[in-house]
Amino acid sequence: MRGSGIWQRGAAVIVAIFALTGPVSVSATPWLDAEELHVRHSLQVLADAGLLRAPVTTFPVLWRPLLADLEALDPAVLTELQQVAYYKLMALLNYHKGSAYTSLRVAGVTDTGAQPSYQRPMEGKASVALSHERIGSSVAGRLRTTYRDSSLSLNPRVRTDNLSWQGSYAAGMVGDWMFSVDQLHTWWSPGSAQDGLHTVSTLPLRSLRTVYAPSAASRFSALSFTAFYGESEEKFLVDPSLSLWSREEAFGARLGWRAHERLELGLHFTRSSLDGAGSGGASGFGSASGSASASDDAESLVFDARLSLPYQFNFYGSISEHRVPARYATSTDSDDVRGNGHMVGLDWSFAEPEQLSRFYAEHDRSDLRSLTTLGYASFRNSGLGWDFRIQDTRIRRDHNNFGRAARFELLPEFRPGIARIQQFEAAVFYPIGPGLLELGVQAWQDTYESGRKDEFGNLIASYELRW
Repeated sequence: MRGSGIWQRGAAVIVAIFALTGPVSVSATPWLDAEELHVRHSLQVLADAGLLRAPVTTFPVLWRPLLADLEALDPAVLTELQQVAYYKLMALLNYHKGSAYTSLRVAGVTDTGAQPSYQRPMEGKASVALSHERIGSSVAGRLRTTYRDSSLSLNPRVRTDNLSWQGSYAAGMVGDWMFSVDQLHTWWSPGSAQDGLHTVSTLPLRSLRTVYAPSAASRFSALSFTAFYGESEEKFLVDPSLSLWSREEAFGARLGWRAHERLELGLHFTRSSLDGAGSGGASGFGSASGSASASDDAESLVFDARLSLPYQFNFYGSISEHRVPARYATSTDSDDVRGNGHMVGLDWSFAEPEQLSRFYAEHDRSDLRSLTTLGYASFRNSGLGWDFRIQDTRIRRDHNNFGRAARFELLPEFRPGIARIQQFEAAVFYPIGPGLLELGVQAWQDTYESGRKDEFGNLIASYELRW
């Protein structure tokens, strides 16, 4: 596929630059490990208080625009809540100022049918991941190799390989711009249940990425911009009659703006294709001419905001508009079929003794489904913590022609006749030596349109060791 060739050539170029440059005067790894729930929460606490000038709802997040603000903070004048968040981020920053690190993670689950979320990406029944990261003054790279023993999705039209490079990257910094080839966890949403990309793929895309991240001294420090072009790790059965499998190709661009110390805004556009035809027949957002393309292209335009309220309460949400070709939505019209959606959420952050806690509630509704999430998470800076979450998903694919588009049959929650998925999750994290142990349990119930109900349970265990 064309996208695969671009990804491989980009990887070769950046890896070659990294190899030739080598580690010199050491700075921090470019990416903040925001895929961890408590790290993201610590970052958000300081941003909600107006202590960070850069936007922080576009992940992965770069350290560069945060450094000056973090180093200028005096922990003695911070509240207890802000102190816990500050010490967590500074400890992580100091750790990543080392020239290299290696990690080994072993994980296992008893069932792969649970719904993914920010903290819980899709994983095989058993997996082993080995990572090594090297850091230089203007370049950095991480090689992560993961072997898993099973497919990640219960959907028979989705196929994944046992070997994955998820979490790997090679990146170089030129002025205020970062350029990378990577397969990093991308999250373009202030919420916790949906990533905001609206792609069919649920695993991180193999991407070429650029990020504009001005330093805190720049007059544009309140802005951020990122764009990517990539392909899915998964393969999708797009035409069962021909046994035609295809990777999803996607493009996205996002602008973030801290409009006020208490308000962050985001606007992004994504476009994806399921047949590998790329941009053939491309048209503007909402244009009818896109339906004449030979490719199954879909587009999404999303606006989101996060507003910090008194007493550590925060309100956030998004509105979105989507387009799919008419022929894929069983429509008799020549125009493309549109859908829309919205998400609203409220969270409250507070400090327990030496730990950071958060309650949150979200409701995400679209022409495909409605998803309600309630959660509570609490972590100490040592790594000790717990995470509880309840999710209620109601499938709405027959709501209109948009929801009947064939591409949505490839989503993880799609099973013929499914009407509702109710899920509970509880996980505990405990530091053991230089590593972190996670133990958890999940339970969910599938309700079908016929009234039939199936119940499932899942045990979670993982241990990550770093040195």
